[in-house]
Amino acid sequence: MRKPAPLRPGDLIGVLSPAAAVDEPSLRSGLRVLEQAGFRLRLAPAALKKSGYLAGTDRERLADLHAMFLDPAVQAIIASRGGYGAGRLLPLVDPAVIRAHAKVFVGHSDLTFLLNDFVHRAALVTFHGPMVAGLAQRPDAAAALVAMLSGDRLGWHQAAEVVIQPGTAEGVLVGGSLSVIAAMLGTPYALHTRERLLFLEDVNEKPYRIDRMLTQLRQAGALDGVAGVVFGEMAGCSAAENERVSVRDVVAEAFANAPYPVAYGLPSGHGHGTLTLPLGVRARLAGDRLTLLESPLAE
Repeated sequence: MRKPAPLRPGDLIGVLSPAAAVDEPSLRSGLRVLEQAGFRLRLAPAALKKSGYLAGTDRERLADLHAMFLDPAVQAIIASRGGYGAGRLLPLVDPAVIRAHAKVFVGHSDLTFLLNDFVHRAALVTFHGPMVAGLAQRPDAAAALVAMLSGDRLGWHQAAEVVIQPGTAEGVLVGGSLSVIAAMLGTPYALHTRERLLFLEDVNEKPYRIDRMLTQLRQAGALDGVAGVVFGEMAGCSAAENERVSVRDVVAEAFANAPYPVAYGLPSGHGHGTLTLPLGVRARLAGDRLTLLESPLAE
């Protein structure tokens, strides 16, 4: 795996919008957070463009992505927001460009498409973490992001809320948004899950929809041979008032006979989203504890 260099005060961070159009005031407020943390910033040309619900055309967003990786002055790239649209870039991305210019790449939600594609096709460690437009509203997440990208090892040990299936397992950490991972099934970009620790999270999905997506993963064989599974907060994934089933109930039933450890409630992604998780590095899941076994950054 290619590992990016750690960030230092004064480094240049590139900000781009690979998916949906972004609200400018929210983006500007997030940029100020990064400036106050000591970084210089560069907005991609299409970062504030709008093409329907997208941040510019596919070609414009792709050009921004390649240009940020090719620019030697840019040490890190953070997405402005998710939404929808990153998956449209997968057939267009040149993995050789990404592989040859290893640098920090951060996002979550719809960016799950690119995060895992870069791990698989470009052998680049990526970071499932907060995006720029939400940084001002999530100061703890912003601080944890900067700490992780700067090489602070305090974020290497994280605890989930509850153990669904006990046990201990090790593997390369992959994953992100459950709905995106389900959407990748049956495509050339489907997530490679065998012998890996699979992280799953989502937002505002009803329990029956979570059930449906987990059933789809299971029936597609994507849960066969995984080393272990750890769920995020599943923010806003609640049932209607007249229903008495929770997402935790759905997860407990789906993995009732799992021969590997399963934990629930790791705060990364939507919701509080405090934690930044590196993807493409080896980790250990022991009960409710997720521990990195190697640095995600070049040493």
